[in-house]
Amino acid sequence: MSGASKFQSDGIRDANDIAAPIDPIVVRIFAYWDGKRAGRPMPLRADIDPTELRGLVNNVMIYDVVEPGRLYRIRLVGQAIVDFVGVNNAGKWAHETLPPGAAERMVEILTSVVTKRAPRCRAGFAYWHLAKAYRRFEACFLPLSTDGETVDKILSGHMFSTDG
Repeated sequence: MSGASKFQSDGIRDANDIAAPIDPIVVRIFAYWDGKRAGRPMPLRADIDPTELRGLVNNVMIYDVVEPGRLYRIRLVGQAIVDFVGVNNAGKWAHETLPPGAAERMVEILTSVVTKRAPRCRAGFAYWHLAKAYRRFEACFLPLSTDGETVDKILSGHMFSTDG
């Protein structure tokens, strides 16, 4: 199998964890989440007000933690993400929207946010359906809680470059 085929079937390449967001959009989403923490490990879901994310909501996803380590339902997908991916996956399981290798990685990333109760940021290249080519991406996965202790939702901010 050629490298291009392998990457295209997976949809992601050269992705690694990064210590903190770098892209201005993802930085703003992270800063919003961090400000809502108010010294706590994570903000409450009730602390997140979509009207305060004006201008950023197109780059946001929310996952419901249904069965930690296994099932994460996509609750909300911002339009910039829909435009890049080519489909709105709201209502679907996170793992069912991706090829097997990428699905395993996504479940591992979401599970680490749940178990560590801490953000996780990544950057690399994602396959853009319109250009049929890879473009730079950055994402940050941020824990939310209903009770202040247990992660039951994950807010994520995403940036996809559509420049060649």
